[in-house]
Amino acid sequence: MARLTTAMLVAAVMAEANREMVSVVLTHRGDAERGAMFVRLEGRNGQARIEGRHHDPDKGYVWAALHDDAWIESPAADAILEKQISYDQDCWVINVDSPEGLNPFAQHEA
Repeated sequence: MARLTTAMLVAAVMAEANREMVSVVLTHRGDAERGAMFVRLEGRNGQARIEGRHHDPDKGYVWAALHDDAWIESPAADAILEKQISYDQDCWVINVDSPEGLNPFAQHEA
């Protein structure tokens, strides 16, 4: 079975989120075939949550925060993403306006 590329997954989830009136913005475009993905969830009071996707042998793709606290200040979130991009220019970064902390990409993993 053909694997869904990162570009296809990003486009599909962004289109669905936009139909549901969720603000989703692509801020860094990575490798179309298999780039790593990071989602910046914009919460309340200028705080953010950064989630990254990784593969678990038992569960498949899972999303987890890249920091210990549930929400962090915006400058700290910026620093995390800048560091990730400096390590891997082929990664994808998507901003989601999500005061409840819901990652629309986490709902579409197979």
